[in-house]
Amino acid sequence: MLKTKYYIISTFLLAIQLGATSLDDFAGYWEGVESLSSPSANYQSRDLFISIRHNTTSDDNLLYGSNSHFIFNGYLDWAAHCFTYDKLENEVSFGRRFITPLGILGTNELVYNIIEHDGIRISLEYISEDGLTIHSLDISLTSLSGAGDIVPQSTRLGPNYPNPFNPTTSIPVRLANNGQTRISIYNSNGSLIRDIQNGYLDSGYHLFKWDGTNNNKMSVSAGLYFYKLYQQNNIISINKMILLK
Repeated sequence: MLKTKYYIISTFLLAIQLGATSLDDFAGYWEGVESLSSPSANYQSRDLFISIRHNTTSDDNLLYGSNSHFIFNGYLDWAAHCFTYDKLENEVSFGRRFITPLGILGTNELVYNIIEHDGIRISLEYISEDGLTIHSLDISLTSLSGAGDIVPQSTRLGPNYPNPFNPTTSIPVRLANNGQTRISIYNSNGSLIRDIQNGYLDSGYHLFKWDGTNNNKMSVSAGLYFYKLYQQNNIISINKMILLK
């Protein structure tokens, strides 16, 4: 089990109200929707989150994770996905990682124009060189606090990524309140497969991983699975995911 909690600097509120003035101004947890028009896939207003955090090894970029397969390769979540900002061009870029046919780790730089930035919300648009693929993001910070922690206004599970997956997926969780929290995996028959969290958690944003194993550390079969969030023994949220083999 791997858990990450994201933080945001308290000065971000002022920076976002004035418009992003530096790369660091983008660090935070964003939620919104994405839309894609391309020869291979099309969808509108799909739920999206992006976590952007500081890179301790470089000042030239930030690191990010997302449930958007277009900008983030969840199968390569161990590889750094880097976010950059070009103030002069009014652009940001997401460095999606991939494996070349020769087995070498590569990066596909996806450059987005900043279409709108009204102090609360940011709209981004990517257009491929041939003009056939258009990907748009409409995102905003879910909440801010002067103390530095991001405290959500509601408690729920986020969509896991990647989905479908093999063998590992990430499950984002947002908690509005501290308390005893359980996150459990069930198969399609309703049988408990794995508790990936069972204990006290602080409010905030958390990220858990499931590696496709049960409570006995044995791999489970491919199929449909459900993950449930409990607080104080009450079911708060349920999502589904597909494990491939």
